[in-house]
Amino acid sequence: MSLQDFEPIELDDGRLVCAPHGLVVCGRCCVDYSFMDEILDEADSDYGFMDEILDEASSDIFDEDYHGEVDNRASEAPPNNIFDDMLNPLERGTGNVFPSVFVPPSSARPDTLFPVGISHDATPKVTRFIHRNDPKTMLIYTDGCCLNNGQADPKAGWAFVFRPQTSFANACVSGRLENKGPFGDDHSQTSNRAELRAVIGALGFRYWKGEGFSTLVFATDSEYVVEGATKWVRSWLRKGWKTSKGAEVKNKDLWEALLGEVERFDTEGLKIQFWKIPREWNVEADRRAKEAAQDRDRENFGQILGVLC
Repeated sequence: MSLQDFEPIELDDGRLVCAPHGLVVCGRCCVDYSFMDEILDEADSDYGFMDEILDEASSDIFDEDYHGEVDNRASEAPPNNIFDDMLNPLERGTGNVFPSVFVPPSSARPDTLFPVGISHDATPKVTRFIHRNDPKTMLIYTDGCCLNNGQADPKAGWAFVFRPQTSFANACVSGRLENKGPFGDDHSQTSNRAELRAVIGALGFRYWKGEGFSTLVFATDSEYVVEGATKWVRSWLRKGWKTSKGAEVKNKDLWEALLGEVERFDTEGLKIQFWKIPREWNVEADRRAKEAAQDRDRENFGQILGVLC
């Protein structure tokens, strides 16, 4: 089965299903397109608002066993340096700032538009995926997956790739999705939560602004993450985190945590953008997320901090 076979098929009613099995939630393909039900409801009830957002958008690795600093975000330390600031608990975003869509040249691929480069502004110098025409813009690949998604005993994992792999340096950070969210609430294991968790993990992993970057682009094959972060979340906030049918928006805690990180970085001069890429361009993050999903069960949310990497 080719990687293209895992791209979704859009039905006549707008819903998405996996290509091999025709399922909205498929444990074998590790996908969950049930979020489209909420989005289609929003579109039916609020065309004007979504058109406004679309117009605005068009205008503008270590494994879990890595012996690094792992923070459970429970302790509170005086924010008197960069690491103290990273150790502070995640805050719920309010919608003051939103990520935007990254618009690449028509035929660009991440590996050609963001080749391996060195940031000389970091101390020590670091190797990253840096925009070929803008040394202030870097890219991170993210992915999440859930084995037995929507079935009994689901197991989710997440991963992000922030630099090229070498014989002496790991390029990927990955982990099993925790049973509790960043604010202590219990949640189910799903692929959509894992996709969001990967982005939140990447945002808190390093002080990216300190490496000399002013824009951080996330390359992901998750439509849920890209569309949700750049468009749908505005409507959810406006409606008090409710769908047009009055139901609670799924994964509200992770969406709030994501917005909180976006707002934090914005005050420091770092913009966040999202690029929807095909799954075949995201092979390494996808592979590592699947591996992480098979790790031991993890109860509490914990952030991995990257030091000298």
